[in-house]
Amino acid sequence: MSKNSFVQFLLYEWQVKLVCILLACCCYFIITFNSNQDRNVEVPLEVMLPANYESESLVPSSITLDINGSEDVIYLIDPALIKATADFSSVNSEGIAQKTVVLDYDEKAFRKGAITVKTVPSVVRISFKEKKTNE
Repeated sequence: MSKNSFVQFLLYEWQVKLVCILLACCCYFIITFNSNQDRNVEVPLEVMLPANYESESLVPSSITLDINGSEDVIYLIDPALIKATADFSSVNSEGIAQKTVVLDYDEKAFRKGAITVKTVPSVVRISFKEKKTNE
C-alpha cells in the first residue's frame, strides 16, 4: 500500500471513522467509571475543643470515610493511615459552631491510584457554652 492509498483510506468515509472512534472512547470511559466501587470505613475523629468553652452537645468520636476507586485498589488502603480532625480551638462565642473535617493522608499515592476520599458528613457541628469558673 503506497502512501497515497493510505491517505485515501483514511479520508474515505472519514465521518464514519470519527464517529466510531468517539463511540469507542465513550464506551471506554463508561466501563472505567462504572467499575469504581465505594468502601465505607469508620475512623477516629480528633476534635480540638476551645479552652474557654465546653460543649453542650455530643462530640463525635468517629467519622465515616467514603473511599471511591477501583475495587482491587480500595481494599488495600489501611484506614489507620488516614487521620481526621476538626479544629474548634478558635471558637470565641457561645452557640453552634461548625468546622470542616480535615483529612491527613498521602494524597500522591491516592491520586496515582485514582482514589477519592471524602468524609460523611463533611462538616461537624457542636454547640458550645462558656465554662463556669468555681469561685
